[in-house]
Amino acid sequence: MKRLAAAIALSFAFAASGADPYAGYIYPAGLQAGSTNRFLIGGQGLRNVKRVYFGNPALKVLKVEAVPNFPMPGNAAQRKHIAAWLDGIAAGNPAEPPRPADPAVVGEWRSNSWWSALGSLDAGKIAIVERDFFTPKNALQSSPSLKQMLLVTVAADADAKPGWCRFMVVTGAGISAPRPFEVCEAPRTAEPLYVPPRRSRPDPGPASVDLRTGGAVLDGQIMPGETDVFRVRLAAKRQYAFVATARELQPYVGDAVPGFFNIALVLRNFKGAVVARADDSSRFRPDSVLYFTPKTEGDFTLEVHDVLYRGRADFVYAVAVNAPARRLSYAEVGYPARLRPLPPDGIVSSPGAVARRTFFVDEPGPRILEVVARRRGSPLDAVLTLRKSADGPALAQWDDVTNRLFVGTIPQGECDPAGKYDFAESGEYIAEVTDRTGHGGKGYSWWLDVRRPTPGFEVYSTRSTLPLNRKTPLKVEFCIVRKDGFEGDVKIGFPEGVKAVAPCIATAGVERVAAKLLYKGREAFSMEKTKLMASATIDGKVVRVPVVPCDEYEQAFAWRHLVPTSSFIMNAPGAVLTRRAAR
Repeated sequence: MKRLAAAIALSFAFAASGADPYAGYIYPAGLQAGSTNRFLIGGQGLRNVKRVYFGNPALKVLKVEAVPNFPMPGNAAQRKHIAAWLDGIAAGNPAEPPRPADPAVVGEWRSNSWWSALGSLDAGKIAIVERDFFTPKNALQSSPSLKQMLLVTVAADADAKPGWCRFMVVTGAGISAPRPFEVCEAPRTAEPLYVPPRRSRPDPGPASVDLRTGGAVLDGQIMPGETDVFRVRLAAKRQYAFVATARELQPYVGDAVPGFFNIALVLRNFKGAVVARADDSSRFRPDSVLYFTPKTEGDFTLEVHDVLYRGRADFVYAVAVNAPARRLSYAEVGYPARLRPLPPDGIVSSPGAVARRTFFVDEPGPRILEVVARRRGSPLDAVLTLRKSADGPALAQWDDVTNRLFVGTIPQGECDPAGKYDFAESGEYIAEVTDRTGHGGKGYSWWLDVRRPTPGFEVYSTRSTLPLNRKTPLKVEFCIVRKDGFEGDVKIGFPEGVKAVAPCIATAGVERVAAKLLYKGREAFSMEKTKLMASATIDGKVVRVPVVPCDEYEQAFAWRHLVPTSSFIMNAPGAVLTRRAAR
């Protein structure tokens, strides 16, 4: 059940770039293996849809329908007529009420394909109509980039592997940036899309889920000022974990502070008293995690809202309750294997504690010292101090790394210290780690990497979907991260059939370079997985690295972020079919 709160929601819009379609959200956010459901996709440029693509062969798109744009009623008579018809449908009478007798009044009515067929629409479509019709229009709360909608029916194979995949909308103009979508083992329950405040909901009231014997996933969508409410039945003396996923679904909002959906969870008993609440998760994640162990079996209500009672259509969330472990999309992946050793090298075991590790330098010379903590999910805000002995003076100290590039849904690399030190002699040294904020405890783990400087580079794209054609060049930008003193040229290469209008080379000191791409291949294809490679000459040898496919987003008016995805997707619908391809 959705309840309007007293707070006034902030408004914000995320503009799609260029002619590409923009898919802002999918609701619900996932599907149980072996089930079929219909999903609402909202965004911009979603007309002339060619395909909705899920990067998972176990998911089958059965039907795609466009939701018509809803105008304002032409006059008061039309508004009254539509409202009466909707009320009649809610009461079980789908017949259209009599229209006014005055043809001049009816002549002012505005047309809409769904308004003229309300009696034949299913409950899901009626909810979409009612949400648009009964929600007061407020220009400050409107989101033009989310106005267009699609209804997509999707089926998941019974043996579909649980985990995250991605969905994209393909139109005649381009391909939307990918959005995460989850396949899970647990059953899912979605909060009703909309219940008009003019009507009271009959018992049993909010969506009801029995959690005494198994887990479930609760899906919802927070509109301005709303609080979603789920009724859950819990077993006695069993610990429950309510794990929210919201930031991972929509990591960045461009024109609002803090620039993301900050979800809060509140659990109440049958008397309405708060028994547990969670605002932000443990450590540094904004997605809340709530733990609760009831003393007796009974019904409870779980409330879900934004901390500031903001909301809009892309404030979509999923709350897993004692469901199998859920994978995060990119917050904790994408790091080299050398940064992921187990077990940890140390733990700052208590507030203000100092943790040390002794390491050996085999010969004099420069070394790179790097602590990995936040990037592994540790809450530690590390400070690294180098000493020759435990009671000796500090030889060097490093705190946060100043990154010129923010990569990931919740970038944490800048919190992990790293630095270069030129050792004058071989022997044992001590790495000393503390927490900058004075915290500590179980889980404040850290890993130390000591290595010789290895000049190198990384390359990230600013878009991962490449809708190419023969006539109009597609602009793609690449960000270069140079490491350990490397300042040479970096060249971006492209697969066969893809031609850059001019060579794409980042010269010394250049951190961002653009390419304009055309498709010159002969075979038509669509939704192909593509790999791009970058190369440079280092110490006389050609070094090649794969370009990391990313999509660029803005957060809170100021910061630009790159969100990685699994692969590039290239589409060339205008290519010429060869005989072999035609067969």
